Amino acid sequence: MNQTDQYPQRYDDEISLVDLATTFIRRRHVFYVVFGGTVLLALLYAFFMVDEVREYSTLVQLAEDDNKPLESPASVIANIESHWYPRLQGEYQAQNNEKLPFEIRAHNPEETNLIKLTSDASPELSGEVKTYHQALVDSINERQSELLSRQTKELEQRVASTTEYLEELSEIEATGEAQAQLIQQRAAKLSEIESTRIRIEKLKPAETLAVAREGVDNKGTSKALILALAIVLGGMLGIFAAFMAEFISHVRKAMAENNT
Repeated sequence: MNQTDQYPQRYDDEISLVDLATTFIRRRHVFYVVFGGTVLLALLYAFFMVDEVREYSTLVQLAEDDNKPLESPASVIANIESHWYPRLQGEYQAQNNEKLPFEIRAHNPEETNLIKLTSDASPELSGEVKTYHQALVDSINERQSELLSRQTKELEQRVASTTEYLEELSEIEATGEAQAQLIQQRAAKLSEIESTRIRIEKLKPAETLAVAREGVDNKGTSKALILALAIVLGGMLGIFAAFMAEFISHVRKAMAENNT
């Protein structure tokens, strides 16, 4: 067995892991500069360009009649999205020559008579968020007050008409079976009047539970995530730059040899 059989033949253009490691160590300063520059830029971007974003929530309990909303939450949301909110956007743009810097979303939490308004904005805009949330709340409450007043009048009219009919029954004189029927009718009307009055007493107006309440969690881009991505990207770019620097050095050396 000769020596060439014992040791694999190595060609000039083969690159071993030792060569790669040697190249990286020789050009490690390039890696440090690229890696450090990438992380530094990411830190500057995270702390000076990325704003903190909070969620602001407003809750309105709709007016109720017998534990049922006077107006369906879907109808209220339709009014917000098609009428009240676009009006506020137009007013803001007319005053500031720009769009409202945050969005207001409206939805109805499942199995509730609540309307929830939410906006994602920086803490610097918290005052404006509260102002425009309150404007929508005022529109909702105004509409709910009108419905409540209308419902109250309808029930009061029902009580008045039933009372008048009861008075007419009391003036009727009858005997025997007719008298028994009159007594039953009077009892039914009295019960109807009483239940309607109780219903009036239990009418619930709309209630504002919270206006632009600030959430705890940051809804914006995480600064820690930016830093982590910068470390990974910086490492990849640093390694690439180190080997590119070595490649360029060899090219220049080869060109210098050819010129001589």
